Amino acid sequence: MFAETEQIIECVNEVEKDEEKLVIIAGKPGSGKSKIMRELGQMRGWKYIDSKILLTDEFLELPPKAREGEAPNVMSDILAIEDAKVILLDNTQALFAPVLRTDPLRLLRQLSRKQTIVAAWPGEYTDEEKSLIYLRNFGTEPVYFKGEGLKIISLA
Repeated sequence: MFAETEQIIECVNEVEKDEEKLVIIAGKPGSGKSKIMRELGQMRGWKYIDSKILLTDEFLELPPKAREGEAPNVMSDILAIEDAKVILLDNTQALFAPVLRTDPLRLLRQLSRKQTIVAAWPGEYTDEEKSLIYLRNFGTEPVYFKGEGLKIISLA
């Protein structure tokens, strides 16, 4: 785990100069994403946040068609309250709920324009296709998201 922690710190330092300050930690359930993120929070003083706090009543009361457009504004206001140099955003599977009508990767990219975000990705990364993969439910087709241009650490 030490190697992954050092790699994440290095990636955070690299993205701080970018327009989108986003680092993705991709891994299946049980791969250690949450553990590493909590350790980084304690070690570096970064703010560990469960993404469920972003799903406020204000957001859910928006008309469904307005959610994708308004999500970055509503959610970045919530993250701004934390006043943290780096946000460790865990349990991002909550952002994949169809009722939200958002593209989770696009949302994370937009949020990272205001603050540095290290986000747990509930799935895998395939280097061959430069894609992040999300499996909705067992037995369903995977959903692919283009990960080009992102800093991605893949956990086994």
